[in-house]
Amino acid sequence: MAHNASDENVISPVDHSPETATAVSFEGGTQPKATCFQQYFSEESRNFQGSALKKTTRLLSNFIPLGTGRPAAELYPWFSSDANWPTFLNQPNGPEGMAKSTSTYTLANALTYGTALGAPSLVQFFTEHMKSIHKPPYQDWAVCLTCGSTSALDIIFRIFTDRGDVILAEKFSYPGFIESAALAGVEIQPVDLDDEGLCAEKLGQILDQWNTLESPKPRILYTIPSGQNPTGVTQSPERRRSIYEVAERHGLIIIEDDPYYFIQLGPGAAREGSDPEAIPQQLVPSYLSIDRSGRVIRLDSTSKILAPGIRAGWVTASQQVIEKLAAYHDLTTVSVSGLSQFVLHDLLNLQWGQEGFLAWLQALSLKYKKRRDLTVAACHLFLPPDICSFSVPDHGMFLWVSVDVRMHPMYAAERPAVQGRCAQVENRILALGLANGVQVTKGSLFFTKKSGEEAELFFRLTFAAAQEQDLTEGVRIFSNAIKTEFKYQGFP
Repeated sequence: MAHNASDENVISPVDHSPETATAVSFEGGTQPKATCFQQYFSEESRNFQGSALKKTTRLLSNFIPLGTGRPAAELYPWFSSDANWPTFLNQPNGPEGMAKSTSTYTLANALTYGTALGAPSLVQFFTEHMKSIHKPPYQDWAVCLTCGSTSALDIIFRIFTDRGDVILAEKFSYPGFIESAALAGVEIQPVDLDDEGLCAEKLGQILDQWNTLESPKPRILYTIPSGQNPTGVTQSPERRRSIYEVAERHGLIIIEDDPYYFIQLGPGAAREGSDPEAIPQQLVPSYLSIDRSGRVIRLDSTSKILAPGIRAGWVTASQQVIEKLAAYHDLTTVSVSGLSQFVLHDLLNLQWGQEGFLAWLQALSLKYKKRRDLTVAACHLFLPPDICSFSVPDHGMFLWVSVDVRMHPMYAAERPAVQGRCAQVENRILALGLANGVQVTKGSLFFTKKSGEEAELFFRLTFAAAQEQDLTEGVRIFSNAIKTEFKYQGFP
């Protein structure tokens, strides 16, 4: 019998506001509420309130989303799906002329428990891909599929760190990494960035001057070398070699988190009609490609180059690290979703092959480049140049806008109190943008170390999530929010 709004136990609508959890609950009736078990929560969970970044992105349907790094649907390689899978997908080689693999991965394989390393056909595909693109210069490297980079990071923390350890990372970094480190009880020592990314000289100084009497020297460096999140900066080949030399000298393991590696936007990127096979020569050499001793753990993801809902990525590292990673998979995620692997197998092995994958990555870069150029043009047009500054990224999907807080009216009147007021200014700009239809991400979410009195003001914009035709308007609304807060009277 159907229920109406007056019936008991009606499922309440899900509240998607940033401050509210999205769990479905029952309302009405005489049933008691659950006993409060807060005192049973672990110390870790009592202090953990969920991803701060994701809480800012739950109203995307109502706003122009310039804040979240989630690609728009037009950037996915799938446009439809048939629940009655075509019969050729259950055949070892597909229809004549279609097969690019001799894999026997079938729907039946996908629907049973998977292996910790991933489906052999996909492990083989990504192994061949890594060998072709990166050519790791040591013998015993291997590949393992993961449920995305954040899941892989969580396991890597378990493998390599103990509570109270210190690890190194860029001064500004991915909030998922920052919050995962906090959950692992690991402290982050920030390293300064410049126009070429993480500073090798600063990294060396930190390690050379480390007081081992106070705490053990860090063993881990986490870096996002290409299209860095949030700054958009890309480390030059020379910078990567310098950082690797520091890592060799101090015995560091490098976690190379590189989901934006193939989103090439710079002058050396592929152009319309160019040969996809030229892509390897156009790419910046990765840390993996210069790794002589197996100290690099490289994280790749399908989230930015295929689709985030697939929840799949792959790790490339020495065999000993991959074996340990797989052991943790057996007792945690078990494996990437079988259906996700099945879809990837169909696309990569049966439809595209290695050449088709490179062709897709080339086409994707061209789409992102167009979006980047539209966003940059809008920033030049609307952002007040004496208040805002930014660099044009050569990789990835982010613009890091620096806002000069010294231009704020409060600076002259209340200079001693400016540091404590930056967060208020940041929140007002964010709220004003939301009120007028645009969502951006506040820069304080990306600070690896917070003093509570930051005097720097940043916002991260992405040109990935919004509809292409909305990018210019989104930047205009964001700019107006800054001008209103700063009582800006200049041009534009």
